[in-house]
Parts: sequence; C-alpha cells; structure tokens
Amino acid sequence: MLTVLLIVVRAAHITASIIIAGSLTFNVVLLCVRRWTLGEESFVADQVLVRVTAWSMIAAALSGVFWFWLEVVNMSGLSFSGVLSISAWKTVLLDTKFGHLWSFRLGVGIALAFGISTNVQNEARRRSLSLALWFLGIVLLASLAWISHASAARTQPLGVLSDALHLCAAGGWIGGLVSLAIFLTRAGLLSPLDERLALTLERFSTLSLCCVSILVASGICNSWLLVGSVHALFTTPYGRLLLLKLTLFGILIGFGARNRFLVKTRLRKGSANPGLLSQLRRNVLGEVCLGVAVVLIVACLGVTPPARHS
Repeated sequence: MLTVLLIVVRAAHITASIIIAGSLTFNVVLLCVRRWTLGEESFVADQVLVRVTAWSMIAAALSGVFWFWLEVVNMSGLSFSGVLSISAWKTVLLDTKFGHLWSFRLGVGIALAFGISTNVQNEARRRSLSLALWFLGIVLLASLAWISHASAARTQPLGVLSDALHLCAAGGWIGGLVSLAIFLTRAGLLSPLDERLALTLERFSTLSLCCVSILVASGICNSWLLVGSVHALFTTPYGRLLLLKLTLFGILIGFGARNRFLVKTRLRKGSANPGLLSQLRRNVLGEVCLGVAVVLIVACLGVTPPARHS
C-alpha cells in the first residue's frame, strides 16, 4: 500500500514540477515573439498559462507535503497516524538529505509564488522577471535529482548532473507541450496570429530538438550507471520498466517528428487554417498523454531498486 501511494504521489509531484518548468520555459521562448509581433502584453505569455502555473504550484505543494509524510512513514516504520507527531517530522526534516532538500525546494517555491503574483508594468522588468521565474522553475525541477537513484550511485557527481539535465530537458519539452496545447487552442480563437504562430512553433520546435538530444545523452548515461549491462535490462524489474519507458519515449519522438516535418512545414507554407491547427493540437495532446505515462513509469522506477544493485 505504501509503495503504491509513493508511486502516485511521486508521479503527481514530478508532473506538477515539469509543468511549472515547462510553462515558464514556454514563456521565455515567446519573449522575442511577443516583442516582434504583439507589443505590450502581460509579463507572462497568457493569463491562462499563469493560472496553469499557479494551479501546478498548488498541486506540487500538496503532493510535496503528502510525499514527505509518506517518506516519514517509510523511514520511521511507524503507522500513518503514528507519524503525525512533530518530533517524527522534525527528525526527517533536519537530519536527512530528503528533509534538507525539501526545505530548499520550499524556499524556491515561495520565491516562485511571490514572483508570479507580482504585477510589473515596465516591459524590460517584465522580461527580467520572466527570466528569473524561469530559472527558479528549472531549479525546482532539477533539485529532484538529489533524491534520485543517481544521487546514491558511486559516481555520484556524474549521476546527479546527468539526472538534473534529464529532468530539465523533460521540463522544457514535455512540460512545454502543455503550454503549447493551450497556445494552439487560443490561436484558433484570436486573429491575426499567423506570424506569431509560425515564430512560436519554429522556436519551440528547435527547443524540443535540443531537449530530445539532451534526454537521449543523459538517458544513456543514467542507464549505464543504474543498469550496468544489457542482460540486466531484460532480466530485472528496473530494466523492464526502463524498456517500457524507452518504448514510449520512441513513440513520443515519432509524434514530435511528425509535428516538425509535416504539420509545421505546411503551416509555414500556408495560412493557419482551423483544420491544420486542430490536427497539430491533437498531436500535441497525444504527446502530453504519452509524457504523463512516461512520468508514471519514472515514479515506478524511483521506488524500484536499480538493476545494478539487484
């Protein structure tokens, strides 16, 4: 029961953190696009994206508290009600690496919440604030690498760095897809948006390509550190879960390649007609669903002993 709850809450927390980083990354991608095509706007790309980020932060906070509670149960061996005492929480918070990291992430989350709620009128300051929020969102997501299997490996610095890059790339690509889907929905309602749409898709496509390259490189590194051999990839629970993740990742790349080389090419050559936007939006939503499935597998991997340690 505890393991199932840990998987669910880890998946929820990682998903929320990825969406936070992705929405803020998407906003940075749009900085120059907004300046070139639309002039004065709010400091975030769209008020809908602000709400998505805000709700994701609430989800991250709630799942983070629940995750911490479950880790206290796991570390102390007490029952769910038995760890409600302040002393048990204090011990984990002050005397464990998990508790230290959660304290750090709490500070980053508070800074993010304050920045998002700040209303800045000056255009230059809005861009600076957007960059600062993006940096905090990336730090919030990348910090999860310090409680992963990679952080416990003997080659710890390499493992943590590789895992942090892996998380950042996932946030930029998969998290950004949520914002892209919202943007495409509104693009069908607002006019004229052809120039903005083409510029945004071109920039996000380039970002996605970079993120996929980082995901592949860091994934190979993590697999070498945590699996150790091709035989273990097929004969251990961790290895089989990793194979399933790689399969879904391959399908994700297929969706992305279709968007990049087919749909977006047609968009650059012609007008942003509703049918083409609907097709692109369906593809992006398909990528988002596959991304959520990948995150669920990542949550399962987090509670499964690495193949190298089996």
